Amino acid sequence: MRLIPRSALAAAFFLSTALRADTPATTQWVVTSAHASGGGNDYVTGLRIVNPNAAAATVDMYLLPASDGSGDNSAAPKVTVTVPASATLAIDDVLSTKFGTVGAGGIRVESTGATPQPVWVLSQTLVVNAKSSTGVPGTNGFAIPAQNTDQLVALGETAYVPYVSSSSSGSSGYRTNLFLLSANATGSTVVTVTLLKGDGTVLGTRDVTLAKYAQTQINGIAASFGYTANDTNLTATVKVKSGGPVATGASVIDNAIASISYSPPVKVARANNGAYGLLLNDGVFGFSGRLDIIGGNGDYMSMSVVLPNCNNNNYAFYFQADARSTDPLLAASFVTNSDGTISFAGARTDATFNGTIYLKYDGSVYGSVTYARVAGSGGAPCPGVAVTYPFWGSTKVFALP
Repeated sequence: MRLIPRSALAAAFFLSTALRADTPATTQWVVTSAHASGGGNDYVTGLRIVNPNAAAATVDMYLLPASDGSGDNSAAPKVTVTVPASATLAIDDVLSTKFGTVGAGGIRVESTGATPQPVWVLSQTLVVNAKSSTGVPGTNGFAIPAQNTDQLVALGETAYVPYVSSSSSGSSGYRTNLFLLSANATGSTVVTVTLLKGDGTVLGTRDVTLAKYAQTQINGIAASFGYTANDTNLTATVKVKSGGPVATGASVIDNAIASISYSPPVKVARANNGAYGLLLNDGVFGFSGRLDIIGGNGDYMSMSVVLPNCNNNNYAFYFQADARSTDPLLAASFVTNSDGTISFAGARTDATFNGTIYLKYDGSVYGSVTYARVAGSGGAPCPGVAVTYPFWGSTKVFALP
């Protein structure tokens, strides 16, 4: 196809950042909640559900009781609440008042109805029998924002939980409990939990298996790996080995006064199981493409590539690359390399193409493609002409109006 060059892009794409934990969503996960006692402390969790919409929100909540990871919560009990438009619903002592139970576990929050309204959920877990140094009753505790789907740790991704602490004494310093919550309703999930010193030294690693929607916590994670030094600069990593996704986070407890704080995870995302819009940096033409990544490897790619100044004209050529096709016009190879990159290549009777895909920590992709017409009449109207363009892309791509 012959093209007329343009001096500016008629359309462009912005790559959105991943949703933050405080972004309203229709599905969210509270990694832990409690109505329980331990170590002389009484722990109670409350929720605040914020509805920023002009319509009321119908919200289902599922309690996912804690276990050693083997508890199948796919048939978890459900309660339904309504949050009026532009209002905040307070649910104090949620396990007792809504589920009529005690113990601990995660909570799945799902907006339902004909038009599900995205809401924001914040939990707060308090030690309700705390006292001041002079014996005055009070509380202490932490708030945990719910994690939406984008915040969960998916297959092949890794979450880092900092501020993990350990102590040589049970009456001073700090200890840390790590929370794990499976968001997988169809099968078991295996996560690899690793404990690191501040300099990156590995103190221990183990696999934890979670049943469907299972919630568990590793109490005193440093001590569970045999590390009992006084250290407040440890990091736990949680990598999903199979299944997934999962929510994670940690509580840090002061051994002397039983005050607690929450340590949220930061995720190293890996592009996977999605269709990615691609934007080519081809100068002034602004052409684009598509990339599908399934199971950690490339599965499909399509792209429009411009060969400029070919016989005094600009021509656009289109190719498709399908890893599962035997059609010679579509067949292509995608190879996941040891460094995590993905190489792709394909050959047609009139052209060849190849390149490398790099996966960024935020789940987006970038790379380059080389497209070359074959020599001779088979490559007409641009025989032997080749071009290389960089590209980048995301699963969240929006066009300018």
